Amino acid sequence: MPARSESHRPAEVIGVGAATWDHFWIVEEFAAEERVCAASDHVAMGGGPVATAVCALARHGHATALIDVGGDDAPGRALRAELEQHGVNTTALQVLPGRRSATAGILVRRRDGARQIAYHPGDAVEPVWGEAEARLVRNARLLHLNGRHEATARAAAAEATARGVAIAFDGGAGRWRESLRDLVAASHLRLMARDFAHQFAGSDDLDAMISALLTPPARLLVITDGVRGSHLALPDGTLHHQPACPAEPVVDTTGCGDIFHGAFLHGWLSGWPAVDCAAYAARLAARNAEGLGGRFALGDWVPKD
Repeated sequence: MPARSESHRPAEVIGVGAATWDHFWIVEEFAAEERVCAASDHVAMGGGPVATAVCALARHGHATALIDVGGDDAPGRALRAELEQHGVNTTALQVLPGRRSATAGILVRRRDGARQIAYHPGDAVEPVWGEAEARLVRNARLLHLNGRHEATARAAAAEATARGVAIAFDGGAGRWRESLRDLVAASHLRLMARDFAHQFAGSDDLDAMISALLTPPARLLVITDGVRGSHLALPDGTLHHQPACPAEPVVDTTGCGDIFHGAFLHGWLSGWPAVDCAAYAARLAARNAEGLGGRFALGDWVPKD
């Protein structure tokens, strides 16, 4: 049976997703052939879309927990320690002896922040779903998913639906799978990259994507589009384009979408108008791009409003 943390901090937001231990190197150029190059900077930190979003929420003062599984190796220990440093409850971070945790190596090109990523998912299986995990979800205000650990995410979504807990779904670029359609359909807050929205709707037309995605029980839809900003749509007909905020300089765009989601959900949980949530999320995402690593903006901390 996987080991669990002894922390029992009550959680307002529960995330279900895969955390990774990421190494970042800044290089002058990418290579198409074998060579050795010097890196001008290097950092290591935790990553993963849902894990980073709940870290951002914890930094904003929300009680959060992550349901995930990993190995008892050095990356797994580092992942747990960093989550706890950010204030995330690790009660449901399950540890499998002898298994390897997810890791990634990211080369970041100095002149423009472009990336080359090598990712190893580890060999841990799905988290075990039991009464402890169900209790976390039923006592929360918000469940945040991105489709990783699909069976666990589906069990968590069913528990949340039965208990009236709001569900947020993060649809990342390049992460669309037809099997995720029911999880999107169950969610209330739909935060997704334009590529994911395109695949879901079968159209790259913005109006068509909004029509396909802003369906009950959705309370809002956000379609992010990189440097082109984001599009917010509400069931009352509100449409709003939020321009991307400038980053000076752009160092690394890893994790900007994940930080955007965490910042947006902070605003939503705090009762802000959705337009204000989008504006704040854009500012924090830009801050994240100004340094190396997917959680750069959480390192020196930021104001809560």
